[in-house]
Formats: sequence, structure tokens, C-alpha cells
Amino acid sequence: MGKRFITDIAVTRSDNEISGIVADYLSREGFTNTNYRGEQVWKKGVGLAAAPQFIKVSSLNGQVHLEAWLKFPILPGVYCGEMGLNGFYAIAIKKTLKSRVDLLLSILQQSTPPAI
Repeated sequence: MGKRFITDIAVTRSDNEISGIVADYLSREGFTNTNYRGEQVWKKGVGLAAAPQFIKVSSLNGQVHLEAWLKFPILPGVYCGEMGLNGFYAIAIKKTLKSRVDLLLSILQQSTPPAI
């Protein structure tokens, strides 16, 4: 169904600021921080009505690495594999997750206000 959406961006924020922004935004969007197959990720949904959504963010010295994906449903509530954010299948939920990812990236790229 496709690979994870993956992007790397440069930002002018510290790693601590990035972590705080990510945690604040994704928590408000209903995501919880969890361990998924050995990876620290943000997850939303349990998969009864819609495919679970995942976002993984890491940063180091102003470089942000972000991955986003959905679990691939074979039956309602039964999932195998992952699907990225492109393609027509499950387009509505992909669009929702993509808009969240785009907004998060936009927030992270905003320049920090100067200190007074």
C-alpha cells in the first residue's frame, strides 16, 4: 500500500523546543505517546472505526525527521502492514493525517520570536 511518509526539515529551534511543540500539538489532536514495535511514536485510534494513525518525530541540532503512516486494514478492526499518505485507498483519513502533519511542520518551521 505504500511506504511511510518521511520528511526531513531544518528548523531554528532547540531539540527541547521541538519536543515540547510536538507533544503539545499532538496531545491536543488526541494522539498519545507510546512504544510501537520498539519505536517511540505518537498514535491515535484503536482501529475499530478507522485505521490507527502514527507519527514519529525525532530531532537533532535543528534537523527534524518526521514519519507518518496508517495501519492497513484487511477487515474492520483487523490490520496488517502500513500505508503511507499517498494514494486513493482510505483517502479521507489520509487527508486528515496529512493536514495534521503539514500543520505540525509549519509550526516547527516558524521562526522563534526574538528575546526581549
